[in-house]
Amino acid sequence: MNTSEQGAHSGSKLSFKTEMSFDYGVAVDVAPGVRRIVANNPGPFTFKGTNTYLVGRGDVAIIDPGPDEKAHLEAIAEATKGERISHILITHTHRDHIDALKPLKSQTNAPVLAFGPTGKPRGVRTTSPSGKAFVDLDFTPDEQMKNGDMIQGRGWALDVIHTP
Repeated sequence: MNTSEQGAHSGSKLSFKTEMSFDYGVAVDVAPGVRRIVANNPGPFTFKGTNTYLVGRGDVAIIDPGPDEKAHLEAIAEATKGERISHILITHTHRDHIDALKPLKSQTNAPVLAFGPTGKPRGVRTTSPSGKAFVDLDFTPDEQMKNGDMIQGRGWALDVIHTP
């Protein structure tokens, strides 16, 4: 079903927004208590770049550390200067979202939370046509989250909602 067919059935038309105003590597407020850093890794899989979110001030949760690129890790360090990274949350294990996990974990010793080990998904391709893995099948979190959990830090709280 294309977007015009969807619109005819639902009474609204879906559109894909391609405009996005940002500077790579700069933390910007996107909601109260939430900052976003866009990694400079644009492409067909990442669109303009991978988003890393910082929740809270003082005690900070990092959601999806992003790619293991020096400039991106430096941007996270600069944005959290004088703060403590208290949690690292992983939404999914695509390489563009998780590869900075190991260096960030070694720098902060923050617990890593996710829905569980990745495992091999059935019927889903996990490598690129060139054979490079784009899903970390070996990932296991320090703590496993489940739908309905609440993750809290000083001055912030996140409700966990599983959207497979």
